Amino acid sequence: MKLIFSDKAYLAVLAETSEKIATETGGIFLGCFEDETFYVVEAIDPGPRSIFQVTYFEYDQKYTQHLINKVARLYNHELTLVGLWHRHPGSFDCFSSTDNGTNLKYAQMSDYGAISVLINIDPNFRMTAYHVTNPLQYRHISYEIGDSLIPEHIKIPKSVTELQNQINGFEERKKGSAKSKTSLKKLMDIIKPHFVDEFNMNEDETDGEVAHAEMEILNYLTESILDDISYLSEEKGIALTIEQDKEKNKIVLSQKDGTAKISFGYLSASKQVLFSYDGEVFLYREGLFAELLEDSPVENEGESRRASFKKEVLKTLGINKQEE
Repeated sequence: MKLIFSDKAYLAVLAETSEKIATETGGIFLGCFEDETFYVVEAIDPGPRSIFQVTYFEYDQKYTQHLINKVARLYNHELTLVGLWHRHPGSFDCFSSTDNGTNLKYAQMSDYGAISVLINIDPNFRMTAYHVTNPLQYRHISYEIGDSLIPEHIKIPKSVTELQNQINGFEERKKGSAKSKTSLKKLMDIIKPHFVDEFNMNEDETDGEVAHAEMEILNYLTESILDDISYLSEEKGIALTIEQDKEKNKIVLSQKDGTAKISFGYLSASKQVLFSYDGEVFLYREGLFAELLEDSPVENEGESRRASFKKEVLKTLGINKQEE
């Protein structure tokens, strides 16, 4: 397991520590995990409404959630929340019980866990990095710093031309998005035979414990189905609604006229996303409906249009790309 910081991310940690030299402080890491390596491309500051005390620190969560989305969209490669850091007083470089809860929350967001870094000034700046996994376990890992150590495809920002083209073509794309009208039920019935053949779940396989309706689980389910929501709405012109059912631990996708409904849940025993349609339960993976309905890869323009739509869905639901 490796950990690599961009020059900018490491500089941001130093700058934030220097600015709040008399108190605790911290921040959020944005990057990706590839080939057993965490690449930290950006470090987000904790926000103006954070609580900074000598022995206590608390993030300004609304600010960090907003800034995560803003910064991540500047890069071609999808950046995600990969970890966090905070300063501890003196030489105390172990995690508190409160830290354990926060670290576990971050580790549960992905299959590969998260990074948690402690900063000490005793008397010089010292950084200690840990890999956190679920269930809660810590593993000390070394780190390196340098843009040259990060693969080119990860650190390349979006091009000015690409963004200008998206802006300039917006009105035409908006007109085109309304040209195709069909029903959710019709499309689902077309691809349902594939569900039965490849993704059908036996009844005994769905007896595992369903995850409690914690926000990170509901948000994870929502983000898992965004590609298909965007495809069905933007490409097929279907008027959809998406709701978070906290009592039943489900995300419900339906056509606005009520003619079809699909429910999504999370099976904690096997860490799988499931969906139910027409009285049957099936396995789900991101982009499944679009994959089965399309005979050829989606055009880049369609990808860009759906990416914009996905952000609007998240904004409407009041959730962000990553929950802290």
